[in-house]
Amino acid sequence: MKDINPKINFETRIAQIEEEIRTTPYHKGTEHHIGKLRAKIAKLKNQEEQAIKKSGGRFGFIPKKSGDATVVLIGPPSVGKSTLLNKLTQAHSRVESWPFTTLKVMPGMMDYQGAKIQIFDLPGILVGAAKGIGRGLEVLSATRSAELLILMFDFKTKSQIKSLLKELKQAGVTLPILVVINKVDLIDKTNTPAEEIVISAEKEIGLEELKQEIWRKLGLIRIYLKPKGGEPDLNNPLIMKEKNTVEMVIKKTFPEDKKITQVLLWGPSARFPSQKVSLSQTLQDGDILTFI
Repeated sequence: MKDINPKINFETRIAQIEEEIRTTPYHKGTEHHIGKLRAKIAKLKNQEEQAIKKSGGRFGFIPKKSGDATVVLIGPPSVGKSTLLNKLTQAHSRVESWPFTTLKVMPGMMDYQGAKIQIFDLPGILVGAAKGIGRGLEVLSATRSAELLILMFDFKTKSQIKSLLKELKQAGVTLPILVVINKVDLIDKTNTPAEEIVISAEKEIGLEELKQEIWRKLGLIRIYLKPKGGEPDLNNPLIMKEKNTVEMVIKKTFPEDKKITQVLLWGPSARFPSQKVSLSQTLQDGDILTFI
């Protein structure tokens, strides 16, 4: 087996050995070699556990959720996830040229359309993740706290799209999934399916389109409040979900003992300006409400 770059961390080294075991035919002549590989994995895992204890624990947790929605960003190692996180959120996730640079969950907050959208950059994921390859089960488990999953590839790894989508299904991941292909400047965009978003995180190509698609996939809408006789506050929308009602806005905005006798509606879902509506009125993006 070739020497492994010492800069690559335990997960990658273990995954490489597991891959060699998986591709080595098992017979009497290879039995001893495979046994040595398994012993090396055990030794690396022990060293990993010791390193984890010294560094303060595993990455396998999601920091406290905040904001209006949560997105997780996963994909194979070195496809540019950390660069994308930094561009979308002004976070400072470490970016290097070797795999598995992200060892822990890296959070960032994207400001878009008045919404605070939390994005978590998770460690790289490999084919075989649903079986535990490369600590894939931990990564897949961490996706369950989110409302949208961005599955990111580049021109070198896009052949893995179907395999990793299958992995997610096998692991019981039911989130909406947005497939993103990075480094568009290095690939033929005409061969990219329409349902995939193509970007260059480093050169900031396609990021606005990506933000719009994240917003759409999350199903977020903006609701504005207008005081009686005044102007609506268009700078500070309430961020709600599609199909939310007036009653849900009241619960989010006012204390329980607030008495409301009348609700007036302007905007896309109003039949006419200043329409009187009930608490069950379903709202649309850009609606304006006055509570009396």
